[in-house]
Amino acid sequence: MAKEDRYSRQMLLAEVGAEGQRRLLKGRALVVGCGALGTHASSFLVRAGVGEVTVVDRDIVELTNLQRQSLFSEKDLGRPKAKVAEQYLREINSEVTVRGDVRDVNETNIQTMVRDATVVLDATDNMETRFLVNDACVKHGVPWIYAGAVATTGMTMNIVPGGPCLRCLFKSLPQPGRLPTCDTVGIVNTLPAAVASFEATEAFKIMLGKEPARGLVVIDVWGTEIQRIEVKKDPDCVCCGKRDFEYLRAAKRKLAVSMCGRNAVQIVPSRRLEGSLEELGTRLSRLGKTTLLDGVLRFEGHDVDLVVFPDGRTIVSGTTDVSKAKAVFSKFIGD
Repeated sequence: MAKEDRYSRQMLLAEVGAEGQRRLLKGRALVVGCGALGTHASSFLVRAGVGEVTVVDRDIVELTNLQRQSLFSEKDLGRPKAKVAEQYLREINSEVTVRGDVRDVNETNIQTMVRDATVVLDATDNMETRFLVNDACVKHGVPWIYAGAVATTGMTMNIVPGGPCLRCLFKSLPQPGRLPTCDTVGIVNTLPAAVASFEATEAFKIMLGKEPARGLVVIDVWGTEIQRIEVKKDPDCVCCGKRDFEYLRAAKRKLAVSMCGRNAVQIVPSRRLEGSLEELGTRLSRLGKTTLLDGVLRFEGHDVDLVVFPDGRTIVSGTTDVSKAKAVFSKFIGD
């Protein structure tokens, strides 16, 4: 079977064609987050023949993910999402480059991540990370697509050089607890696929050099409604107007944060873990069950469930109380 046969139905489209397919094969997409939106969007990109697809995520696969996150199955529970996604996506299309990056996206690495991307797709679960991505992409002139999905409603917005950015739409971070989340109001599992379809299609347009949709697109899958809302560029916008990239500064970083949609807190230590995960696992094995899989250590014992990454970043499950999580981290991992 000829290589072109894989994309033949796509190349029949006047919007794509043979030249468009060549452009997609040269495209570099970064998907930030590998949850419901990220699994669907990355699958669309890889199947369409986007040349390089990088999926970055900080979390592991949990049972509640399987209701809506399309790349995972029960056998993947406890494994890093990005690594599972990489393995699955490579099996879909061996002709493109797929990278799964198990990292916490923050101000120390985001600029390096976005700098060489043709387009960045938002599949995150919190506004602070979106503001960070917005700062980095606006600074480096990289197009990106904001996307969100909760309950039965989702939205997307293309953010391209010269146009309005996310801070033109949202001036500041919402107060904690103000925005609904999947954990508080739920989500119908058809919604992420619908939103990711819009998001990936806009990513195709950007890579093909076509004009992407303007404004905020709101999708209600339950009410069967699609609405487009105009978003105007704010000349006084702190980001695209004044070019003050405040979220790229370390002062904005939170070292401990409750994770959206999870009964868990992420702890980012101020310095790297001393010794290896194997050594830490040996020490903790005296206190409970330890499992080292895909370069990630899991500890269960003393009513504690910890997932520790090589750099010391730790997810403390079973609580959303940051103070309690910090105390657990200090007790079992160290200061």
